[in-house]
Amino acid sequence: MMRRVAEGDDRALSLLYDRYSRPVYATGIRVLGDASLAEELVQDAFMNVWRAAGTFDPGRASFATWLYRITRNRAVDLDRRRQVRPLSAGEEPLLNVSGGPEPEGGVDGWDVARALSRIPDEHREVLTLSYFEGLSQREISRRTGIPLGTIKSRTTVALKRLHRSLVNPAAEESQRD
Repeated sequence: MMRRVAEGDDRALSLLYDRYSRPVYATGIRVLGDASLAEELVQDAFMNVWRAAGTFDPGRASFATWLYRITRNRAVDLDRRRQVRPLSAGEEPLLNVSGGPEPEGGVDGWDVARALSRIPDEHREVLTLSYFEGLSQREISRRTGIPLGTIKSRTTVALKRLHRSLVNPAAEESQRD
């Protein structure tokens, strides 16, 4: 896929964006603590992927690891730029990158994001609302209009599928098709 991006195939870049923009955004939220900076991080990271596609070497790292490094470096840059800018009146200071996890720890998060992308939408939705937005099952039921019992069942199935996808990604991908 990266070879196609290096050759100027914007559809290949779009496919990579669809697959990896969520984990880049989640990293931005976690590291920068600001939604607009996280959105800027996603744009910058994928612009860097587009520009540097020819330098990607799959023998040195997986695409996810390579993209994570780009994301982490750009997040540090954005955080430094923010630290130079004085806070506006009443503006709260945001999180600092220096206290963030080590890159190796972040790669596991990318594996989870990839596994989430392999499970059905209705299962991914309950996990996303629960773990990323912090909603209870009752709140998920109210927000989505889906009965609480169905939310509970979907959560159980979603966690099992996520686990299978993490342990054996190829098997979960074939079940999805």
